[in-house]
Amino acid sequence: MNTFPNEMIDIVGIGASTLDRFIVVHHFPAGREVQQVISSTTDGGGPVATALATAGKYGSSTVMIDRIGDDMVGRYILEDFHKYNVNTETIQVAANAKSGTATILVKATTGERAVFFERSTASEPEFCEAYRELIEQSAILHINGRHRRLMRTAIELANSCGTIISLDGGAQRYDDDMKPITESSHVVIVARDYAEKYTGTTNLEEACRVIHDRGALIAGVTDGANGSYFVWPDGTAYRCQPFPQDNVVDTTGAGDSFHGAFLSKLAASIRQVSASNDESIKPIDILRSLDHKQLESAAIFASAVSALNTQGIGGRSALPSLETVLNLAELE
Repeated sequence: MNTFPNEMIDIVGIGASTLDRFIVVHHFPAGREVQQVISSTTDGGGPVATALATAGKYGSSTVMIDRIGDDMVGRYILEDFHKYNVNTETIQVAANAKSGTATILVKATTGERAVFFERSTASEPEFCEAYRELIEQSAILHINGRHRRLMRTAIELANSCGTIISLDGGAQRYDDDMKPITESSHVVIVARDYAEKYTGTTNLEEACRVIHDRGALIAGVTDGANGSYFVWPDGTAYRCQPFPQDNVVDTTGAGDSFHGAFLSKLAASIRQVSASNDESIKPIDILRSLDHKQLESAAIFASAVSALNTQGIGGRSALPSLETVLNLAELE
């Protein structure tokens, strides 16, 4: 369902959309106790969903595919997407179903999190013709392993039409079923935990090389405050330095915003090449042609966004302005 006529959609995402309730506390309870909350906020959540919200904030045209409940939580999820210019027309709403929620305790002194979640009772979205058209018209398909039956169909379609497949491999998300999915993706950016389990090495530079050798055009591993590692399509390695912050308030959404920021810059480069070349050129072919400066700029931008996003509560509410990011990253 293309609501962006006459232009390619930048990013379509398949994943879970949630409502996140953040509660900042002095310490995590060790037993029965009463403790006054320091502060709280409510935010939209979900790894792919937050990545799309980030990309939408920074100018990308984004569309989310999911199924949520018809409850009050579901209505809030849709409203929050609209704040970040994420198109929700392909989010299915299931009658008499509950939407996914998470309650997140944040320790004020360290930014550490304790997460309590409740899955949505809505079933996985069924593939439909509108999804086919959407994927064919998109530059990038962003996934993280949720809705696997739908995701596998989408991967096959994306590969057949030249749409770039981007995988967010988060910590504690790797299992044997993710191996072929990882090897079918073109942009594979994963957390240290995922990289170590998938590649069998704790050397992150080597892990990037393994991911690249197994089929990824862009292989990346993020390591929080230690920065990130990449191997570009031509096999060149790159280390992206972090942007340390004096005080970390909340790390929720740091990895998700890294993905969204990186993809927003990647999508902008793809649009630029498409505008100056034959419109029939496929996004995957454009990805292979991007130079190191464009790719490094995307990594630096993503690193700055994720660092700044730790300065407030919530995965989206704390997203910095574009001007603030560019100033920190020293990008034009």
